[in-house]
Order: sequence, then structure tokens, then C-alpha cells
Amino acid sequence: MFATTRMIPVLTAAAMVVLASALPRSASAQWPPERLENLEVLPEDISVRELIGVMRGITVGLGVRCTYCHVGEEGQPLSTYDFPADDKETKEKARVMLRMVGHINGEHLADLPGDPADRLTVRCATCHRGQPRPLTLAEALTEVLDEQGTDSAVARYHALRDRFYGRATYDFGEFSLNGLGYQLLGSGRTGEAVAIFQLNTEVFPESANVYDSLGDGLNAAGMPQAALRAYLAAFELNPTMRGLQARIDSLK
Repeated sequence: MFATTRMIPVLTAAAMVVLASALPRSASAQWPPERLENLEVLPEDISVRELIGVMRGITVGLGVRCTYCHVGEEGQPLSTYDFPADDKETKEKARVMLRMVGHINGEHLADLPGDPADRLTVRCATCHRGQPRPLTLAEALTEVLDEQGTDSAVARYHALRDRFYGRATYDFGEFSLNGLGYQLLGSGRTGEAVAIFQLNTEVFPESANVYDSLGDGLNAAGMPQAALRAYLAAFELNPTMRGLQARIDSLK
């Protein structure tokens, strides 16, 4: 329970949680419930309507459904769910996240100087942006690279782009892949870096920058002629790019 204000909007901010409250456990229970059970973080006097609003905000922020934290079968009536049950680890994680958000908003942000009316609050979407695990695009692709290899990472990129493009979840601009490529180069993962740079040229074929980066990757991979072709492609798109002419001359 938070010590100061009620902070319902703040709570809408955390992570998937606690409808640790709600229905009786039988299949004949009613929805919405008449009373709430097993509340550990939300105020004990929160109304059923307020709590449902909080839960809706959480599901939107994380891009999940009730079954992410609560015991129930997707597609079945909510009256059949066992909302008070604590069987799922995600529910306890959500409680921790709710407490963290309350602490950030109620203490740290509250201590910022200036007009309180101008202060922002942390919410679920602040970090999660529609995904349960708030990863950047580079982090999401690196996980796949580490576990499944380059082809799977490229496939994941296209799947994520198809699903999330135009939303705030991932940055699909050219610099996300470019940054990942140079990160891989710096770690000695040259072949993977070249694959990521190549993917970027396919997504952004009109960008001189991505061809220049592909040239860097190919050069590091010991493929000077392929690197030269990439640099020349960059030059055709932007002949004034800083340092590009020198890189071309060094390979000719």
C-alpha cells in the first residue's frame, strides 16, 4: 500500500499485475465481481471499476492479455478465471513493478524542483511500449543472434517490423541496425555484423550511410573488393559523405 496519495494513474503504470483481486473461484462466478480479494499493492478501498481500469492500462502498456498474470483459459469468460490465485510468477513480478513505479512517482519524481503540475509520471508504457519485456530492437535481435544465429535474427527483424512498425515499441530507423552492426564488429562477431549491415541496405536502399557501414563490415571481414563495391554504392548516393572518398581510394 502506498503511503501518500491514492495514485491510481501511477499504478496504471507498472507491469502486469494484480488483479489480485476479484472473482470467486467457481465457474459460476459473476463478472465484474462484487468484492475484491488478495490485494497486496493496490489500495484496499479501490473500487471494482477503478481496478478494472488499472488492469486495462497495464494490458495495453505491456501488449498482453489477462492470462499473462492470471489463471484462466484464453477465450473463456472472465467469470471462469481464478484472479485471486498466486500461481504465476509473472503476477508477483508485476507486484514488484507496481511498487517500483509507486516509489519512483511518489518519491523520486516528487522531489524534482519546479511546478508539480509540470511533472511527468512513469507508466507501464513509459518503458514497455507494448511489449512484456522492454527491449530495444538491437537487444531483441542480439538475443536471437546468440541463441539461434544470423538467419533467425534476420527473420525476427522482419517479423517484428511486420507487427510493430508504426508503433512506439521499437525504433525501426536505420540507426538501430547500424548500431547493432558496429556493436557486433567491436565484439569480433564480424560475419554477424556484415549480415546486419546487409539487412540494413535492404531496408534502407536509398541511404548512403548504410552502404558505408556495410563497407566497413566487409572490409573488417577481409573482403576488400566487396567493401569497395559497398563504398561506391554509398558514394553514388552521397558523394560528399565525410571520409568516404579516402576509404574508396585506400581500396582501389
